[in-house]
Amino acid sequence: MKKIIKEYLPLLAIIILAFGLRLATILKYGNFWDDEMFSFIYSQKAWPQGIIYWLWETNPPLHLFILKMWFFIFPANEFFARLPSLLAGVGAVYCAYLLGKNIFNKNVGILSAFYLAIHPYAIFWSATARTYSFLLLLTTLSTLFLYQQFIAEKKSHTLRLFGPIINLALILSHLSALFILPGQAFALLLLKGKSGLWNWVKSNLIAFTLGFIWIASSFYIKLGNSISQAWFFNMGHTLKSFLTPFLNLFFGQYYFWPGLLLIATFCILIFEIFKKEKSAGLFFLLTIIIVPMALSFGLRVWHIKFFIGVIPLVVIVTSYALIKFFRPIFAYTVILIACSISFFNLWVTLPLTVWDKVANIITTENKNSVFIYNNYILKTQLNRYLPNIINPIPLIIYQDLSWDDMVVKKNYIFTQLSETQKDDWYLNNAIDSYSELYLLQGEYGYMTRLDDLFIKHGWVLKGPPVPASIMGDYEIYRYEKSN
Repeated sequence: MKKIIKEYLPLLAIIILAFGLRLATILKYGNFWDDEMFSFIYSQKAWPQGIIYWLWETNPPLHLFILKMWFFIFPANEFFARLPSLLAGVGAVYCAYLLGKNIFNKNVGILSAFYLAIHPYAIFWSATARTYSFLLLLTTLSTLFLYQQFIAEKKSHTLRLFGPIINLALILSHLSALFILPGQAFALLLLKGKSGLWNWVKSNLIAFTLGFIWIASSFYIKLGNSISQAWFFNMGHTLKSFLTPFLNLFFGQYYFWPGLLLIATFCILIFEIFKKEKSAGLFFLLTIIIVPMALSFGLRVWHIKFFIGVIPLVVIVTSYALIKFFRPIFAYTVILIACSISFFNLWVTLPLTVWDKVANIITTENKNSVFIYNNYILKTQLNRYLPNIINPIPLIIYQDLSWDDMVVKKNYIFTQLSETQKDDWYLNNAIDSYSELYLLQGEYGYMTRLDDLFIKHGWVLKGPPVPASIMGDYEIYRYEKSN
């Protein structure tokens, strides 16, 4: 009994730590923000119409389906909506232990679990009502099953049965699975040749076919929907925006240049150990990490969301290099210090969204006041958190669509109104009939700005804009009508 406790106590402690950090983050997280609100609302839409909305959604429906089933049992609120992500995140920690242990050894498995348990970016998504925590879990599980069945060549009915199920779930969790699976295929081709790759394809043929049917159907109905204007095809990049995903992979929110220096050190260690040992397991993981990133870069959709699933693999590779070069106490200390700094940076940003603070700014006794916001996506949050706000008017860009159709079909499309369209919107909503105006404006370059419109129509800005306490770059402007 003592031997069993001694063997599993470190892992149990890490699992408890992972759960505690994620729970604490949920409790401090705040109100839903844009993407969470989408998951919350459209997971509860009645079928069959709800399935049509899921087809229109950018990502496949696994997380929405899980939430729909979840809300049959638990209350539909912020805490319980985020709880499945927490459970998936803790599950990913355990699976990182299994993968590190299977490919390398138990010491690497334990350090990998510890690293992922305190990885701030993994913690953030484990506290968020979105699919990314499931993506981390399923990528790790899929890689574990792939390694055991086709690299280590273990014979198991469990592997043959659940491997394809895991891969189908991975495909249905996020579009970045279409980047991760080619990485797995390429790694298998290099290590086991064409026969190994073909055996993998045959084993997963039903899963790949079902996944393809959903993705092809979803893509088909989006034809003609100005998909070329989607945000992921229109990302302007600076040096900082190009390098930031590397910080996300290793830590999360971090001081830019010190973080990159530490990452460069890790990469040198990984390269040196690979050059020295020529480890097949290390080569296997590195291939699955690099291919999705290369595809993201080559297809000009360079964003952490397209390769976020490889975070557990990055954690395992880094843990292996640190264990090989340093004493365990030093490896744990380096990871603890680096992640603690990043977690502090995350912690001080919470809560991300507090609509009560917005209400305190825009509270007015003037019954002839109007509240305008230039991002129509915020409407559902306003309905939930500020239901009694006076005269709310969103900037509606698509006049010919219902509200649900506008949200599910156009939320990822960059569209700006012309000056003429802005003037028409102003007149159609009789903005001149009000004497006081509050503007909640998203300051992103792809959003239609309205501050200049109100100045043009004779409104006077009363003081500088105030940052809004909601997720994203938003400011609140207050205007009065000039006499």
